[in-house]
Amino acid sequence: MPKPTTLTLDALISDEATPLAATLPRAPKREKVKLPKTAVMPLQVRWPREDVRAVKIAAAEREQTVSDFMLACFHASMTEK
Repeated sequence: MPKPTTLTLDALISDEATPLAATLPRAPKREKVKLPKTAVMPLQVRWPREDVRAVKIAAAEREQTVSDFMLACFHASMTEK
């Protein structure tokens, strides 16, 4: 059991809760960067599990990434019309 201490003003004043050396450095503020129109942008879709598997297999058979395969499919679809 810890030994009781006398309450004094010095005992009630605490030091810094977290020393500055223990805190993570703050990240510098990022400047907004305008992307050129040809920049690659992310796109998310929600598909059934079976369709996702079929797309991954089709892309792998053609030795393409899923993104490249889907982009090729999109362009092929647009030229058919």
